[in-house]
Amino acid sequence: MKKFVPGMDVTDEVIKRMQGAKDKKQEGINICVDIINQVKEIPGVAGVHVMAIEWEEAVPEICERAGLLPRPTFDDAASAPDASVPEPTVAAGETVRETIEVRTAVDQGAADDVLEQAKAEAEKIIAAARTEAAAFAGQIAQSGEATSKTAVIGHCTCTLTPDDAGEHAMNEKGRRAALESVNQGLNALKKAYGLSDDQFDALMNFVDAASVLNKEPEVLTQQPAGATPAPVSAPAAPAAPAVEEKTDDAAVKAAADKAEAEAKAKVEAEAQAEAKAKAEAAAKAEVEAKAKAKSEAQAKAEAEAEAKKKAAAEAAAQAKAKAEAEKKAAEAKAASVAAPSDLDAPVLSTDETPFAERVTKVPAASYKTAYSGAIREVTMGNGDNTVTVGGATSLPFHLFEGEMGNKPLIAMEIMDVRPDNWPDTLTQYFDDVMDSPVDWAKKCVDVYKADALNIWLNGTDPNGENRSAADAAKDAAAVIEAVDVPIIVWGCGNAEKDTETLREITSLIGDKKVCLAPLEDANYRAIGATAMAFQHPMVAASPIDVNLAKQLNILLENLGVPLDTVMMDPSVGALGYGIEYTYSVMERIRIAALTQKDEKLQVPIICNLGREVWKAKEVGLPTDEMLGDQESRGIMMEAITASCMLMAGGEVLIMRHPKAVNMTKALINGLAG
Repeated sequence: MKKFVPGMDVTDEVIKRMQGAKDKKQEGINICVDIINQVKEIPGVAGVHVMAIEWEEAVPEICERAGLLPRPTFDDAASAPDASVPEPTVAAGETVRETIEVRTAVDQGAADDVLEQAKAEAEKIIAAARTEAAAFAGQIAQSGEATSKTAVIGHCTCTLTPDDAGEHAMNEKGRRAALESVNQGLNALKKAYGLSDDQFDALMNFVDAASVLNKEPEVLTQQPAGATPAPVSAPAAPAAPAVEEKTDDAAVKAAADKAEAEAKAKVEAEAQAEAKAKAEAAAKAEVEAKAKAKSEAQAKAEAEAEAKKKAAAEAAAQAKAKAEAEKKAAEAKAASVAAPSDLDAPVLSTDETPFAERVTKVPAASYKTAYSGAIREVTMGNGDNTVTVGGATSLPFHLFEGEMGNKPLIAMEIMDVRPDNWPDTLTQYFDDVMDSPVDWAKKCVDVYKADALNIWLNGTDPNGENRSAADAAKDAAAVIEAVDVPIIVWGCGNAEKDTETLREITSLIGDKKVCLAPLEDANYRAIGATAMAFQHPMVAASPIDVNLAKQLNILLENLGVPLDTVMMDPSVGALGYGIEYTYSVMERIRIAALTQKDEKLQVPIICNLGREVWKAKEVGLPTDEMLGDQESRGIMMEAITASCMLMAGGEVLIMRHPKAVNMTKALINGLAG
């Protein structure tokens, strides 16, 4: 993720948490939740956008655990309380983005509080207006400039109060100022508390009531004709305003109650609408979830049906192929003939006279060496078809110095796939069976009289055909079941793939014993433990170095593997310059084991020489006058390489050409007696 996911900056902390997690999915969810919680704490962050790529099923759980559910809607935004958000600081040079603030509706309790505060403010404004009006009236009464003007109209005499004179203009001006103050106060209240138009209209009733309180009605007095007009008295009888004030207070209270009821009804209606919207959204979500689950279940059922159908078709194809292969094998077996006579090698004659009798005039001390060590014996195979190698107490074929032990064993090599780099001089002997490892193995045993087999699982190489471990293991298990000779199973050389493949083979073959190879420093623990558990012999492979070969044997012994089940492969080269290194390392290993009592090196040596010889350039060159016949050249290169390995201490040889195998067998029988 850190190197190959574009646009992502994955920290080392996240990678360590994922590497150390037992449940990768849950740890990933925990990481997402932690990141969301950290982001939510940043000032100014109002929400989180969660985007998942090929992991959509984890989004609901992430959102739920991060406290993001249920997701906000426009209705939720309208009903949520207004939260104060600090204004972001804009640095110099930055573009200021327009911010639209939406005032959210208050809940029922908040609405009641707002109305109570509005009522209190309105009462204060009205009281101030009354005080101002009373002050104006008092000034007029105290000035003494108010006079009564009487006019006689018909039989009625009308007495005008001071409001009818210039003082009326002054009182009117005061009332207008008071009313303007009331309007300004109410508008300020509307803006400060975010009141709706209905609530504001209700409060306007207070303004009307204030106007009534401030305005004094004109007083008209009728007197009989001829009567003496009464003197004009000072205005403002206190009892009348008290009655009017009481009436106005009742009107104000009624208007306030009405406004409060309307606001309460509106809040309740909004709450009901919100609840209804939420219920509809929940019902819709439930329907969508059911539909999604139904579609997923249907898709899953279709996929399972398709998989079953495909598996049945594959099983039928495999059964058909197996039947055809068995038929072909039966036909091949019925038509099998003996190996061509030109593959036989002449038998070497042996001298019946012992070496000691032939050198009676030479002191024994001049040609004999006393050896203090012995090579361990390793047994391969099953039941009555077991073969034991090793057991020598002297250098190879030095029968005059000690016991040679068991004769060297030659294993013919087969492969799990048809090779594409074998020359025609070699493939002509196996061309009819190279597509079937079982038929190939049977031909080597029945026709070419192989004493053992090595099946090379080269098809599992990740850099080649990359066959699955399960398929290769099935082929190897079929070969093990088809023939009775000892079998070596050699992996592709990739430590990880070999571990998987060899373990799969041991689970399929039951109690049959095979030799597992190669065990290297990268996989000796895994394969060594498996081989030790099922009592299989094994091959410890090292790269042409005495110390590395010894070290690997020590590691296996520390693991608990007995060395009498181990053979070592020091790596070999074909005939030519490379064989010099191989011969020197093998000779030093064998001398240290026999003369220096190095117990860690006292194990048989296996030489996988066939693949080294037949990949050399010279075996593929065509026949010409200087190099001679191509097939004879390849046969001799393999046979001579095998003879060098025998002289250096090799107990098990893996070879390919039937003619070279027969020639090497003849050499062994002739030298061993």
